[in-house]
Amino acid sequence: MSSNVSDLVVNGKRLLKIYSYYSLLLALLIMAVHATGGTALIGHDAPHASLLATVLYVMVAASFVAIASLGPHVQLATSYFFLETAILSVLMFASGGLDTGFSSLILICVVIANLLAPGVLGFAVAAWTTLAILVIQHFWPEHYQAGELVNSGVYGFLCFLLAALTQALSRRLNSALELARDQSLRLRRLSKISWQALADLPNGIIACDRDNRILFFNQQAQRWLGISDEATLPQPLLIALTEPGRKHALKIYGESLLVSRMPLPDSMPGDYLVFMEDQSRIAATAQQLKLASLGRLTASIAHEIRNPLSALRQASQLLAETPYLKEEELYLSQVIEQHCMRINRTVEDILQLSRKRQPAIEVLRLKPWLEHFREQFMAMQKGQSFQLVIRCHEHQQVAFDPDHLQQILHNLCANGLRYAIRQQPDNARLVLSAQAQEHNRLLLDVLDNGTGIADEQIEQLFEPFFTTEHNGTGLGLYLCRELCEANQANIQYHRTRSGSCFRLTLRTDIIL
Repeated sequence: MSSNVSDLVVNGKRLLKIYSYYSLLLALLIMAVHATGGTALIGHDAPHASLLATVLYVMVAASFVAIASLGPHVQLATSYFFLETAILSVLMFASGGLDTGFSSLILICVVIANLLAPGVLGFAVAAWTTLAILVIQHFWPEHYQAGELVNSGVYGFLCFLLAALTQALSRRLNSALELARDQSLRLRRLSKISWQALADLPNGIIACDRDNRILFFNQQAQRWLGISDEATLPQPLLIALTEPGRKHALKIYGESLLVSRMPLPDSMPGDYLVFMEDQSRIAATAQQLKLASLGRLTASIAHEIRNPLSALRQASQLLAETPYLKEEELYLSQVIEQHCMRINRTVEDILQLSRKRQPAIEVLRLKPWLEHFREQFMAMQKGQSFQLVIRCHEHQQVAFDPDHLQQILHNLCANGLRYAIRQQPDNARLVLSAQAQEHNRLLLDVLDNGTGIADEQIEQLFEPFFTTEHNGTGLGLYLCRELCEANQANIQYHRTRSGSCFRLTLRTDIIL
């Protein structure tokens, strides 16, 4: 019960302060009446007692104002109500009894006491008031007239009745306030959750008014567009969002986005939302679905191809060991074996695509990673004379699956080295060059000083089974592109003056 009283007093801190000011004002007003000689109104039956009670009332009320301003205190507040009712009872006796206005002032004190200190303490104030009335009105002056006793009894009953009604009202009010407080906390909690969910979405969201001023944006939109509050929507977005509900492909600030506009009918007139999706994420998702389908297909035909192929190659080898074969026939068996090996490499590449796992993207410190790659690659190319130069700053980093990046660079460097050695056998050179870009991007160029690629072949360069080598499978560059898309990156070919350049556009942050 004490904890409930404490809670109610704390919740009624403002009411407690207001009542303390009211009590002090009332005490000063009674003192002013005494000072102006208004004994006809107050204290005409016992002027000395009335004056003494008034002075005491002013002192106690002033102390109560100081206490209430410091903070709610259950015991001190209840003690004040006991003192105030006693002082007002003395003033009522000195001014003529229950028929004076002091009886109403005492009832106000009882009501406030039961609002601020309900329960036993509130009823105790009502009981104390009734006892004070009986003592001061009857026992002290020894007046025991039946009519006056009945009036005092009715007054005491009224004190208890008001205490009960006030406490019932107080419980209802506090219950309503508690419910409102819980609802307010719940709404604030849901609001924070909603804002956090919007802020952490992988897609960008912008809310604008009818004048295209930005009202709200999440972290992804800010990361892509670099916008701020109260700014105007970027002009490329305004041009693209002419038709509500329709999605538009847009390249802005180095980002390939799919944007759409949705009106907000329940908000202010003209308000709307802008949704932005990263096309690289959509492409990566589609790529995963495509690879899953390819995996199911290749898994079903792998054994159907590889088992007969192995038997065909073994038969060709056995045939080549036959002593009576002519030279032309031996050449044909070698052709059969070479094409068996080529088909086997094609099957291996397809199986590698089908088994490609979900990328485990992590942030890599690029320069030490490239140096480690150079050591591995040069160890695998023993007997070849070439240079592999790295141009990368110490602080640069990328978000990529390290195994996938290893596979991509190995494929690109092996192709570049083959063309470079063919063009310049004594001066073959590969360069890995990294350059930071805006909007969390980094360009990683793989350059060689080979012959380059003919213009008519560039459009088909990343298509599956397209190759310029008679013994190639045509899946190497296609696999590189697929791995880049799975890691939310892209690969492009650029011709240079002294050879070729394959450019990887990589992220430097992880997008979940």
